[in-house]
Amino acid sequence: MTDFPTVGTLSRGDWKNGVFHFPMRVYYEDTDVGGMMYHARYVSFFERVRTESIRGSKADVDHLFAISDDDGGPLTYVVSKLNISYHRQAKIGDILVGHSMVTKVRAAAIEVKQWITCNDVLVTDAELLVAVIGTDGRPRRWPADARACWTGWYSDAQNATT
Repeated sequence: MTDFPTVGTLSRGDWKNGVFHFPMRVYYEDTDVGGMMYHARYVSFFERVRTESIRGSKADVDHLFAISDDDGGPLTYVVSKLNISYHRQAKIGDILVGHSMVTKVRAAAIEVKQWITCNDVLVTDAELLVAVIGTDGRPRRWPADARACWTGWYSDAQNATT
């Protein structure tokens, strides 16, 4: 069982063996009148996990936004494919742990597997294709420093599973 606090402030996320783990609490705003989490909120939670996983790195969207026109920027991300499966319902007050793992690095995109658990039980999982684009909306190749982040996380995950 993952050891996250049930009261007070939740901890920051953490990379372990190529998988990013990020705790999140289900709030009233995430639920219907019966206290069950809206299905669309899982997509928002997946986005939080991906955002936190790259925060402060050369793959961070802030870094990509800051790339000059002369250097091929600014750049940003778009989710171009999402396949999600729901396994059980989360409810108000639950502490969920979002997980994110890079499964493939392409020239202008990454493939990502994400899943959310509650007390180590699978709640939902998803496979995503996340592309990097320029301000014109067209795909761009990864800058070398961002690609190095993605390939490093991918390698860590591969080494942990072999």
